[in-house]
Amino acid sequence: MVMSAFTRRTAVVALAVATLAVPSIASAQTPEPTLPPPAPETTPAQPGGFSVTWETLNRANRAVGRDLRRSKAIERVVSAVNDLIVVNRAIPIYFTDETEIGPAYLPDQNGQKLGVIVFPGWFLKLENDALRRQLRGVKGLGPKRALQYANQFVVAHEIGHALVDQLKLPVTGKEEDAVDGFAAYLLTSDKRFGPLVPLSAAMLFDAIKHDDGKLGDSDFADEHSLPQQRVYQFLCWIYGSDTKRFKGIVGKDMLPRARARRCADEYRQLRSSWDQLLQPHLKEAPDAS
Repeated sequence: MVMSAFTRRTAVVALAVATLAVPSIASAQTPEPTLPPPAPETTPAQPGGFSVTWETLNRANRAVGRDLRRSKAIERVVSAVNDLIVVNRAIPIYFTDETEIGPAYLPDQNGQKLGVIVFPGWFLKLENDALRRQLRGVKGLGPKRALQYANQFVVAHEIGHALVDQLKLPVTGKEEDAVDGFAAYLLTSDKRFGPLVPLSAAMLFDAIKHDDGKLGDSDFADEHSLPQQRVYQFLCWIYGSDTKRFKGIVGKDMLPRARARRCADEYRQLRSSWDQLLQPHLKEAPDAS
């Protein structure tokens, strides 16, 4: 029997989760640090850079929003970016039900300059429901932790859009692909994060697509790459970041060996490109190691 595209991608992600969650790899990740708690509903104000504001969400979205806020997962990403990059303008990240747009970076709207990132509460609920369905029968990763990981990638992706706009970074090709690369660059370079972050994002993008394996014009016309492509691209970056540590995700029904052979070079190119793009804006030189 030929598996549908959706079923096959689900199987690939489930296998990768099981492989990456084995003790030898999980123990190699640096434990999540305990950061100073933010102010009750927002991180401290600052002259420039990113900050997080949690507004009261609608009742249906409140529980998942509360869990994500308490995890400090988003604040860890914001801290990593603010520690690394100088951004002169303050860019708030709002978790709110006051907008139906998002998650998105909004440089302007209706002719008014904004420079904000918005995460609507309905999206958090949608993610939570989708990941619960996707993770049924998958060992090694629970929906609550997957939601934290997936949103760390999503917020890093939206921060990438903001950096492209605010720092006037050149982009050749699709910006959505470029900022996927920024998120992978940031989250694989910082020991506070790990491979399950981009993998959870791949699983999320796959789960919320709601496709039945058939592709239409809207899929090919979309500014994002196809979910199938993003799944394998994220696996390639994970493997390329450390081919010895992550060799278990290469092989039958996972990252194809033919693609895996190129992933170390792809990852080096990703690191080198973003190092060069961000170098004029870094607070300190990146670690050469």
